[in-house]
Amino acid sequence: MLTKDSMLILALHNARVGYFNGKLINIIAATTLHINPNFPEAELLTLRGKDPLLAVPFVAQTIHIDGRYTRMTISSIREGMSIRPETIQTTLLAVLRFVNINDKKFYYAACPLIVNERPCKKKCTHHANDSWFFSRCQMTMQDCNYSYLLPLKLQDAIGTLWATAFDEGGIHLLHKTAKQLYALQNDGTTIETPSSVIKRVLSCYYSFTLLVSTETYNSEMKMKVKVNKVAPVEFKAECHALLAKIGCLSTKS
Repeated sequence: MLTKDSMLILALHNARVGYFNGKLINIIAATTLHINPNFPEAELLTLRGKDPLLAVPFVAQTIHIDGRYTRMTISSIREGMSIRPETIQTTLLAVLRFVNINDKKFYYAACPLIVNERPCKKKCTHHANDSWFFSRCQMTMQDCNYSYLLPLKLQDAIGTLWATAFDEGGIHLLHKTAKQLYALQNDGTTIETPSSVIKRVLSCYYSFTLLVSTETYNSEMKMKVKVNKVAPVEFKAECHALLAKIGCLSTKS
């Protein structure tokens, strides 16, 4: 930790300083770190990267902001679920890097009926006579609905994470229903396609509300990540929260 009378200049490439308390640097494999001038604190930081006995893993952890919600990084999500596998809801600030629609399986045929005041949305089976059979409701109809099954690749400063967006998350992200996107896929009269809709949201920064859980398959525990909500990042609010954190640290020092 630097004293208030010293100054450390860090030149970081492909990295991000977190927490602003001198203990956390979010890095990836391509990160380079240049330190100037050569303060004792800087020397210690350099030694931590060279000496295994002094090395400290740079792992991001849970951040609580104003008691409103819990925010985690991809690294802390993975670490937390490996230590204590339980269902959690968290917020992740990340860039949407990729949406897998190459195999055209970003949706599934779903039951349109209302069950217990909520849409059923269970998968249905297409019959040869152009009808649809809904196994849960035990009914056959001539039409069905479509629901999202969007595989998303999210990336923050530390790593990447695959998540699945169903209807709630998919509509928040694309501002279209799965049925509307399905219609674009089969409509040859418009220049708008599912690919063009998705390109508009790629490489954008979002606040993802995630439901993270684990399941065991063939004695192997796997992590499942569901996107419940997608919202644009409120940069003004983020800056205010960050300045408040810095102010607390300045007061303590």
